[in-house]
Amino acid sequence: MAQIFMTSFGLFALLCAGAAQAGSLVYTPVNPSFGGSPLNGNWMMQQADAQNQYKDSGRSAASGVSALTPGQMFANQLTSQLYASLANQITQSLFGANAQTSGTYTLAGTTISFVRVGAEIQITINDGSTITNVTIPATP
Repeated sequence: MAQIFMTSFGLFALLCAGAAQAGSLVYTPVNPSFGGSPLNGNWMMQQADAQNQYKDSGRSAASGVSALTPGQMFANQLTSQLYASLANQITQSLFGANAQTSGTYTLAGTTISFVRVGAEIQITINDGSTITNVTIPATP
């Protein structure tokens, strides 16, 4: 009886089984930059903005350019040049031909003082809200 059942089940399975059909797999990109639908662009930008951990608060969101005026940019450049000049003066005071053992410089509320202690130079930078101490070797 089991033999007949297995044979009839096998015939039934063969009769029910048709030709297997398969379609081809086609890759469709999602990103519009790589051939995907242009309708995905806005969604992808929203997803990227939501995941961005490094948002720059100094930039305009609409244009992506700096929100500084030309006057502010000039003031930043001038301040940078003045600090660079001060750094050169301090370097000359520390390591130049007439090296000093101590000194103090002030620019725009920032006071920079140094003192030579043995084989080291201790530099203190006070900007009015924080004090930074730097120790460097006395020889360049």
